[in-house]
Amino acid sequence: MTLRGIALVIYTICIQQAWPGDEHTTGYVGKSVVLKSGEDQSSILTRVQWFIYQNTTYIASLNNGATRTERFWRYKGRLELNNKTGDLTIKNLSMDDSMTYNVKVTISEIRKESKIHLKVQERLKKPNIHQVFNFFKDGQCHIFLRCDLSDENVQLSWTLWDGFSGSYSSGNTNLTESFLWTSFSVNKYATFKCTASSGQQNETQQIKVGCIEETKLKACSSCSCASMVFLGIICTAVVFGLLYASKGKLKATCADGPLHVYQSLFKC
Repeated sequence: MTLRGIALVIYTICIQQAWPGDEHTTGYVGKSVVLKSGEDQSSILTRVQWFIYQNTTYIASLNNGATRTERFWRYKGRLELNNKTGDLTIKNLSMDDSMTYNVKVTISEIRKESKIHLKVQERLKKPNIHQVFNFFKDGQCHIFLRCDLSDENVQLSWTLWDGFSGSYSSGNTNLTESFLWTSFSVNKYATFKCTASSGQQNETQQIKVGCIEETKLKACSSCSCASMVFLGIICTAVVFGLLYASKGKLKATCADGPLHVYQSLFKC
């Protein structure tokens, strides 16, 4: 190999080390994201510069251990610069933060530069769970649930609580709806969770469902009615007893109006 060829190989290796290539990172509105400088805590950083746009608008820097994160008004109060690794944290992301971020790192006399392309997306919403219907049959409670979410590129899945001993079946009709059919013993409750997943985001909604046997409901209702009737009889007897015992007072106070009658009957 010629001297020129050796020099070209060395130059190519150095370029690859200094410019490792573009990175792509996804963040979510209202959340935080960490942009990696490519260095670890074992590196002894001399200087770090984070900037945006082509005109080198600096937003954060590290120089001999001193950090500055208030260099640009758009990021005021939202930046943290790690003085060990040079990683940059952006808090409370907005859609306007979607852009290319450049970082220059100096370790002793070696300089490195890389680009991080940040894409900010809307936060994933919680799915909705609806109990379509339930009914009794052969001593079992049968329940049909629907989970839906209108967001695009979302995967829906069901999770059962630990210890569930019934039977169930689930499936998706499309990307925005998922159904669950379950049956278990009456007079019990079960909790089901529906999880929406999109990329690195997960949001979960849960519902607690159950059934009470119809015969027990009727018996309980009968007991309630009997109790109310018995209580009504007692109350009526007490009122008439008070009226009879106080008929002398009634004659004396009727002329003064109903308020005096009430006061005379229940005066302690």
